Parts: sequence; C-alpha cells; structure tokens
Amino acid sequence: MSKNRSDHHPSRQMANSTVKRSSLSPSSRVHQRPVSSHRSSTRSMTSSNTSHSRVPRSIQIEPGLQALLTAEAQAAEMIANARAKRRELLRRAQHESQAELDAFRQERAFQYTVKLHEATQLEQFQSKLDADRQTLLAQMKETMRKERKSLIHYIVHRVIDDIPIQPHPNAKRVTLNSRK
Repeated sequence: MSKNRSDHHPSRQMANSTVKRSSLSPSSRVHQRPVSSHRSSTRSMTSSNTSHSRVPRSIQIEPGLQALLTAEAQAAEMIANARAKRRELLRRAQHESQAELDAFRQERAFQYTVKLHEATQLEQFQSKLDADRQTLLAQMKETMRKERKSLIHYIVHRVIDDIPIQPHPNAKRVTLNSRK
C-alpha cells in the first residue's frame, strides 16, 4: 500500500509520465493515450509478477478512441481540402475580375480615343469656320472702306426716295396758302 501512496505524489506522477513519454517513439506516441500514474502503478505491480523488466508496455488504443482519432484526421483533411478549394476559387475569381477590369479599361480607352478624335475634328472644324468668318469680315470691311460714299448715298436714296411720304390720318392738314 505504501507504494501506491507514493505514486500519487505529484512529483512522482510527473516523473512517471516523463519516463513513459520519452520511452515512446514519436510515431507510437500518436496512437497512444496518456496513462495516469495510478493505472501505471497497478499495472507495474501486476506486471512484476510476470515479467522482471521495468519497461512499460505499449498500450493499445480503445476502438472508440481510434474511431475518434480517425474522424478527427478526416475532418482535418476535409478542412484542408476546403481551404485549398477556397484559395483556388479566390485565385480564379481574382484572375477573372482582373480580365474583366482589363477589358473594361480597353473599352474605355477606345471610347476616349474616339471622343478625342471627334473633339479634335470639331475643334478643327470650328477653327476653319473661324478662319473663314475672319476672311469674310476682312473682305466686307475692305469693300465698305472703298465704297463708303457710294454706299451711304445708295442707302439714303433708297430709304428716302422710294417711300412716299403721307401724312398721318390724325394729323391736321396744314396748307401753306393760309396766310392770305
């Protein structure tokens, strides 16, 4: 009984667990569960009757724990696959959106060049109209300068001579012979 009490001491429990962990290889540690010091002490007493070595035996995993570990591994694999699919979908979506963006930019650049061409044609047309207008105004000013007197005479005679002068219907008739 004294042996069992000493095994429950915290320092001995830690020593027992470190010995057991270090004695197992990394691959065998994965498939084994940690064993409490109480179980190891009872096993060590029973195993001392059959075997004289103090090396702990490997403990087989119970079927329920094995199924749990298998399910956990499958879940981890499914999560890894889902993350890989998500990364692939994001990469594909990024490539597609970049292609759409490039196509949109090209379309806008084409529209810009068309508008620029139209604007330059409009500016060229406007500048041609301005030049023609300036030329015509210069010709008209030159003609007016040369023929100013005859033009004034023509306008005055057209206005005065061609319009018959009639008195207004409400005006009084004035005669020049009324002084007699």
